[in-house]
Amino acid sequence: MEDKTVTGLFDEMKSDVTSYVTNTIEIVKLDSFEKISKGAATITFVLVMLGILFLTLAVAFITLGFYLGDVLESTWKGFGVVALGAILILLILLLVKKAFKKSITNSVVKFLTRKEDEEVKYTTKS
Repeated sequence: MEDKTVTGLFDEMKSDVTSYVTNTIEIVKLDSFEKISKGAATITFVLVMLGILFLTLAVAFITLGFYLGDVLESTWKGFGVVALGAILILLILLLVKKAFKKSITNSVVKFLTRKEDEEVKYTTKS
């Protein structure tokens, strides 16, 4: 058996610790890249959906304005009613702003702190 010297053991331990730290840093980097890419994909999807929702609501409000204008026999009255409805919706949203922001903040924190167990389990068929 070989006798290992103290300096040899320290060099081996130093190499192991360096390897461990390097691997841990790499894992943290890859984990953050994964979360950032998933977050960016989610944000992009939400922005596209919000754009489509905005266009849909704009067309719906214009249609409602013309319909109410026809019913009220005055286009400006129809669009005035629609504008007042939009202002009312805006005021309601301003009243629930704090709860809405808190909900979004909690969702982001849950997303960032979630531990994902994405191991792929392979099953073999005999």
